[in-house]
Amino acid sequence: MKPFDDEVNLRTLDFIDPFGFDYDAGLRFWISENLGLSKNFNVELFKVGRSNLTYKIYDENNTYVFRRPPFSSKLPSAHDMAREYKIISNLYKCGYRVPKPILLCTDKDVSEDDFYIMEYIDGLTLATIEDSESLSSEMKQEISKDYMTTICELHNIEIRNSGLADIGRHEDYIIRQLNRWLKQWDIQKTREIKDLENSTKLLFDSIPEQQRTSVVHGDYRLDNVKVGKDGNIIAVLDWELCTLGDPLADLGTIIASWVSKDEIESPFIYSPNTSGGFLERKALLDIYEEQTGLDLRHIEFYTRFSYWKHALIMEGVFFRYSSGAYGKVNKKRIDLFGESALSFASYSNKKDLLKELL
Repeated sequence: MKPFDDEVNLRTLDFIDPFGFDYDAGLRFWISENLGLSKNFNVELFKVGRSNLTYKIYDENNTYVFRRPPFSSKLPSAHDMAREYKIISNLYKCGYRVPKPILLCTDKDVSEDDFYIMEYIDGLTLATIEDSESLSSEMKQEISKDYMTTICELHNIEIRNSGLADIGRHEDYIIRQLNRWLKQWDIQKTREIKDLENSTKLLFDSIPEQQRTSVVHGDYRLDNVKVGKDGNIIAVLDWELCTLGDPLADLGTIIASWVSKDEIESPFIYSPNTSGGFLERKALLDIYEEQTGLDLRHIEFYTRFSYWKHALIMEGVFFRYSSGAYGKVNKKRIDLFGESALSFASYSNKKDLLKELL
C-alpha cells in the first residue's frame, strides 16, 4: 500500500448493503439531508474490521465517516454507538486527538441500529508491513515517539473535568475486565482452549494494584491511529472498548503488538513494526515511564493480559464470521481467525513472557 493512499484499503459498496441486505433509500435520504451531501453520495466500506463497521461517505465536496454495529451476533455490552459517540465528543472537547463528532442517530424510524457520523481524517494507516516498509527510519522513529506521547496524553487527562467520569467504574479495572471478557467468551464459546484456561488462572492469581484511574482506550495499536506526513499522530480511532481504569492495560497492548523484525512467531502477524526501523520496546517503556510517572515493574502482567484479551477477541471474531455477522466469507479466512485465537492464547500462557519480548 502506498503511504497516504487510503483508497486501496476501501471497497466500493451500495450503502448498508455490503452483504446482500436491502438497499436503504430512507437512510440515504436522512444522511443527505442532515449532512448536506448529494443524494447520490458515494459509500465505501473500510476493510472489514473485527467488530463495528466503518464507512467512508462522500460526494465531490465533502467526506465523512459513518460507523454502526455489525448486523448480527451483538453482545450485550458491546457495540454501544451512543456511548462511543459520547467518548469521542468529550475527548474532542478536551483537545485530544480524535475525529470531530458530527451526528449521532438513535431514532429507530431512521435505522434499527444506532449510528454516528464523524469527521474524515486523511492520513496514513499503518496496519501491515506493506504500509510501513517504504517509510524512512527517521519517519518511523518520529512515529514511535509521538505514538507514545499520544497515549501518555490520554492517560494524563484529568478524569474529573473530562466529561467522562461516569463511563465506567474507577477502581478494580483488571478484575472487571477479566470477568467481562470471560462472560462474553461464555456467550460465544465454541471450543475449549487449554492455554486460555491456564493463563486465565495465572492472571487472576497475580493482579497488581491499580496505581491510577485513567481513560483507557482498550485497543491502542498502530493500526488504530492516523499518521500525518511528518510522522505525528493526528487521530486515534476505534473507541468501542474505551472505559475508565488502569492505564497500564493500554501499555501492555502496545508492548504485545509492537513486534520486532525477528519475531516471526508473534500472533500479531501483520504488525507494521516488523519492517524494522521503529523504536525498540524498551525505549517505548522509557518514554511512557517518564511522561506518566507510573511504576512499570508489573508490565509483564499487563502484556500477558493483552495477549489473553486478544485471544478472546479473535475467538469472538471467529464466532461472528462463522455465524454470518460479516456476510459470506471464505471458510479459509474464517479458519484463520480461529488459528489466530489459538496463537494469542499460546503467548498469554508463556512463562517468561517479558524476558522473551525484551
